[in-house]
Amino acid sequence: MNLALLRYVKSFTEGRVRIRHPALHNAQTADIAQKGMLATHGVTSVEINTVSGSVLILYDASVLSKDDLINMGVAWAGYLDSVKAGKAAEPPTFA
Repeated sequence: MNLALLRYVKSFTEGRVRIRHPALHNAQTADIAQKGMLATHGVTSVEINTVSGSVLILYDASVLSKDDLINMGVAWAGYLDSVKAGKAAEPPTFA
């Protein structure tokens, strides 16, 4: 798994992944991330807790491969890292 993403992944089992990222403490950033992740084909649920800065993603493993999920996670980690650093960034999009 990509090291940029690995530091944020707290649990990963087929169909479920929990990630913690400090940028998710911000409600506006969390809302953008939730909407963007939910728009991804195969993602069935995205629950974000801004108090803990965590996101629980439920996905259909028969639709979204582990490699695709990791690629999505790497892109979102890069976006959240940029936001946390105060840099302008566009949220990633996936079909």
